[in-house]
Amino acid sequence: MRGRNLFLVALDWTRPKDPPLSLGHASIISNLIAHDIPVHGASWAVNSPQFNADEVTSHIMAQATPSMDLALGAFVWNEHAIQKIIQDLRNKKFKGNIILGGPQISYVKNDTDLFKYYPQADVFIRGYGEEALAQIYKAKTEKPPIRGVTYQGEPGLGGSANVNLDELPSPYLTGLIKPQSFIRWETQRGCPFRCSFCQHRESDATMTRRNLPLSRVLEEAKWITDNHVINDVAVLDPTFNSGPNHLAILDVLAAGKYKGKIALQCRAEMVRPAFLEKVEALNRTAHVVLEFGLQTTNKEETIIIQRPNNMKKIREVLEKTKELGIETELSLIFGLPHQTVASFQESISFCKEMDVSRIYAFPLMLLRGTPLHEEKDKLGLVESDEINVPGIDRIQRDIPHVISSPSFSRKDWEKMAEIADGLSVYNERIPKDGWVQHS
Repeated sequence: MRGRNLFLVALDWTRPKDPPLSLGHASIISNLIAHDIPVHGASWAVNSPQFNADEVTSHIMAQATPSMDLALGAFVWNEHAIQKIIQDLRNKKFKGNIILGGPQISYVKNDTDLFKYYPQADVFIRGYGEEALAQIYKAKTEKPPIRGVTYQGEPGLGGSANVNLDELPSPYLTGLIKPQSFIRWETQRGCPFRCSFCQHRESDATMTRRNLPLSRVLEEAKWITDNHVINDVAVLDPTFNSGPNHLAILDVLAAGKYKGKIALQCRAEMVRPAFLEKVEALNRTAHVVLEFGLQTTNKEETIIIQRPNNMKKIREVLEKTKELGIETELSLIFGLPHQTVASFQESISFCKEMDVSRIYAFPLMLLRGTPLHEEKDKLGLVESDEINVPGIDRIQRDIPHVISSPSFSRKDWEKMAEIADGLSVYNERIPKDGWVQHS
């Protein structure tokens, strides 16, 4: 597709403090720029009350030229908008190629289903988009055969697009993402666990969790500590403490006397004394928050979601973090198979018993391609996207959630949503950003 240029559109789910350019969007742009591929981009927040899909379509058409293609990332939160936008573009005679990637594409295993879901699209990328997009636009042919890339109506090579993380440019170190108060950061991709509700696992079974180059990550860590405007970092790694480099990363942040907040998603059972020692050292200047995805304490529920919990180990870890003054957050899911209002309340009671800093509970979504999504009929899980719970920002119209099953009714689900919303009272015991920054 040489001689063509690309318009990359991000339809993100954002929070008020989020930077204007998301990390995934920036990573793709950085790599295309490194390969001298003409690209420009734009971003919209689909959860903003002001969001209007028609405005996105109009903006794209205003940019359109005979040589311009369009690429979008498809996620569960923007599925409705994506469908409307690409249909409207075709109605308005948009002539370029429409390229789709993201989880909604990566986790569709059957090409026929992919073509049925998105008949207006021309190219689909399963897996990581950075290198695959570059290969498409460096090729001399119109439809180059590339692993993980499928063209509308034609059989693909199968598998998922890979990326050489050692060669991927850093959006931070190249200056695409500027130092700002809040940033999202990654040190690894994928997850070693196989929870049946989660898309963090690789979409291709031949792919495994991999770490970004240690040299890059440590240089980014120093970039964070050197730029004092950065005072809030959310690490996107699904399990930060599962890789071989997490202790070295904490060392660099501590040595640089990072003074802001940093949130680390971790697996409680994988917490070791050396990790807590490093966190405690970093905490002397920073504000470390360990986020543990507990999901449920009910054994029957953990089995069905393939998410076993070692409750003895979890209890020991939470007792130790409290002793060391390390802030912890536990997250739960409601709407799980076999769950009841009573079992959900029992999970919350455990969290409160451990006196953790904060407790969050989120509704179950059946994400495309996950085992729970594939088994929903067998499990009797009923979804709806006609719901809106203002107190829980992940529940919004047009995003399907499980609202009933053989073990709980719609009214039971509404009760669990009410209980989840009510956790704000518990969480407000400690101001969300009420920590004192070290001088």
